[in-house]
This record gives sequence, structure tokens and C-alpha cells, in this order.
Amino acid sequence: MSAIAESVGAIGVVATLVYLAAQIRNNTRAVRAATYDSFVAQFRDWNAPLRASPELSAQFAVQIEEIDKLDDVSRKHATHVFFDFLKLAENLHYQYRMGMIDDSLWSGWDTFFHHYLTAPGMTWYWERRRDFCDPEFAAYVDLLHEKKPAEPLRSTQVANSQ
Repeated sequence: MSAIAESVGAIGVVATLVYLAAQIRNNTRAVRAATYDSFVAQFRDWNAPLRASPELSAQFAVQIEEIDKLDDVSRKHATHVFFDFLKLAENLHYQYRMGMIDDSLWSGWDTFFHHYLTAPGMTWYWERRRDFCDPEFAAYVDLLHEKKPAEPLRSTQVANSQ
């Protein structure tokens, strides 16, 4: 009789563990989805002024593509814009490394980051502020710079894509 009770108890433990595993998997999916949604919202917030203002969009295009044409004050302003952009990219890269972003979603962002993080203005900033970033993200950006250069962005593409 005690063997039957132990067997029933073991089945109950196994059933409980299966149930808990399913709950954890569902919770993990929800957390991953919320993480990605939060990032996209943060990026939309960062990008909102560019979408709303053709002038700001054009200014960003010059900052990212033709930093050498800017005066010192405008370059200093660009450093703040680039810092925010870089930290958004670093955050998503971290979430990806932690397994919170699917490969299929990361693939598009990787291409996006290749274009923007290797653009002349961001390269200018990167050379001066690389040490402000997580070493693993820094290695990722350095790898982007080693790849075949991305197709150059054009001011009209940047302005019109907003």
C-alpha cells in the first residue's frame, strides 16, 4: 500500500513540475515580448522629434553623414544625440545577448545598426567615446566597422524615412 501511495505522490510531483515548467515558459515569453516592446517604444520616443520636424531630420542627416561640415557647437550637440542613440543600441544588444530578443528580430536591427553605427558621424563619435560602452557592445560595434561598409546613407533617404 505504501508503494502505491509513493507512486501516486511521485506522479503528483511530476505533474506539478510539468505545470510549473509550462508556467515559467509562458512567463519567459511574456517577459521577452515586454522587453522588446519597451525597446521599440524607447526608440520611437528617441526618433519622434526627427519624424515631427523635417529640420531636425535634416540636421541629424548632416550629423550622421557629414560631421566634418559642422562647427564646434553643432558637433558638441551631435555628441549628445549620438550618445542617446548609442545607448539605445547598447541596450538592445544587451537584451539580445541575454536571450531576450529573438534572432529573427535582432537580424533587422543588426542591419540597421550596421548602417548607422558605421556612418561617418557615428564613427567620429565612436573613436572618441568607445570607452563609455559595455566592452561586449564595443566589440560588436568594432566588428561592424570591420565588415564590408554599409551602403552610404543619403540625406534624402534619412529625411524621407522619418
